Amino acid sequence: MNKFKLAFFGYSGLLGLVVGVIVAFFMGITELGHHLLWQLLPKALGDPRLYPLIVCTIGGVAIGFFVKTFGRYPRTLQESFTEYQETKKIDYHGGKIIRNLLGSLIVLLFGASLGPEAALVAIIGGLITYIADRRKITAEQRVDLLEFGIGTSLGVVFMAPLFGVGRSVEREDWQVVTESKLKKYVLYIFATFTGFVGYLLVYNLFPNQEQVFAIRKMESSFTWQGLLLVIPMIIFGALFGKIFLALQEKGEKLNQRIRNPLPLAIFAGIILGILGIISPYFLFSGEHTLLSFTRQAETMNFFILLLVGFGKLAVTIFCLACNWRGGTIFPLIFASIAAALAFANLLPYSPGLLVAVFTASACAVVLKQPLATACLFLLLFPVELFLWIWLAGYLGNLFLQRVPFFHEEQTIKSFKLPDLPKRTKQSVTKTQANPTSEIAELRKAADRKKQEKIQPQIAEPKQEILARELRKPSGTTNKVETTRKTDEAPMTRMSRHRRK
Repeated sequence: MNKFKLAFFGYSGLLGLVVGVIVAFFMGITELGHHLLWQLLPKALGDPRLYPLIVCTIGGVAIGFFVKTFGRYPRTLQESFTEYQETKKIDYHGGKIIRNLLGSLIVLLFGASLGPEAALVAIIGGLITYIADRRKITAEQRVDLLEFGIGTSLGVVFMAPLFGVGRSVEREDWQVVTESKLKKYVLYIFATFTGFVGYLLVYNLFPNQEQVFAIRKMESSFTWQGLLLVIPMIIFGALFGKIFLALQEKGEKLNQRIRNPLPLAIFAGIILGILGIISPYFLFSGEHTLLSFTRQAETMNFFILLLVGFGKLAVTIFCLACNWRGGTIFPLIFASIAAALAFANLLPYSPGLLVAVFTASACAVVLKQPLATACLFLLLFPVELFLWIWLAGYLGNLFLQRVPFFHEEQTIKSFKLPDLPKRTKQSVTKTQANPTSEIAELRKAADRKKQEKIQPQIAEPKQEILARELRKPSGTTNKVETTRKTDEAPMTRMSRHRRK
């Protein structure tokens, strides 16, 4: 992005608007399916006790046949991000966009403990790559459009306007600020804004809207007991996130060993249905039930909340391992808040602060991006806790990376202040180079003056010497001629007499 063109500014706004409309349609259709399958149909059947078991088992059969026929869809976030980093595009050939769409709808409708963000990133990234190939957009512009589209979709899904910008800032070398980066972030924010506009315009057309991704208001006042518990809660949150990563790695290895996906998908549906009978909080991703759960958590004891948190974590990983594929960020947030509420109920000192730092530490360890995590929770927790959330995510990652036992990759660098823009650096070097050039010019001028003073003094002797040389040849030639003449004829008496 070397040129800040108005046309590209318009493309970014239009892209954000289209992305918001796509997200709204996808979310609206999913919620409409949830309402029909999990509310209207059970009431029509008399609310049978085993209804979750029946529906989830049917879902396991459908997912098993789908994976066996079309492959492992939808793509996970990690798979999409890896493909984007390696190829700078997301493949759409072979009907992959339709496969991601159908696979995600089946998984989400039948109650999987997974979110919609993975499928949306794969769908929107594939559509942008398709349009870029048809419009013959340059590779640099395609990369920017893909980044804007992915970031806008994630920001709209999580109701976090700065989440995409935070990811972009943290993924790049944010300590070096350049003019091109600032222009890019302006376009990013504008695309996200238009994305929210498109999302709200379309999403309001769907009925039965619920408040998504919200928690009950908790006291966020600071007490000295709460401040003393901040560091232990950050460590506990980091360990919770590390447990999630360890389970996710085991689940991926189990998934790669599967030859016939049908039996394992059906088994996962049965387990999910049984857990849904025990507690409805084990079903779905948790963004719609988060508010009601945090209100009900006031009456739950420590062990039940901890069981819900770790149970949600285990169910999510189990679904992924059995080819119930989808996003993990929403379930991770739900599980982290459940575990944090358990500690907050046990230690009722600044509960809002403790829940925020625990959740931020756990999610930042999984995402590897403390700033993006803070932007993700900007509207979930009070705004005054933003710096605490950022610090908790940073310290949680730093704790795992500094302890050799965890063998964690060094992704968090030491904190440094941002450098000045490159343009100022060039100006500084120019100003530093100017004194030397001025001294050289002064020396040249002095040498010229010396030469001008010396030249007239040298010119006069040169003229005198030339005049003498012009006079000398006449005498010398005569002498030479006489000598030649005398040498030619022998000397006689008469010649001697004449000479005298």
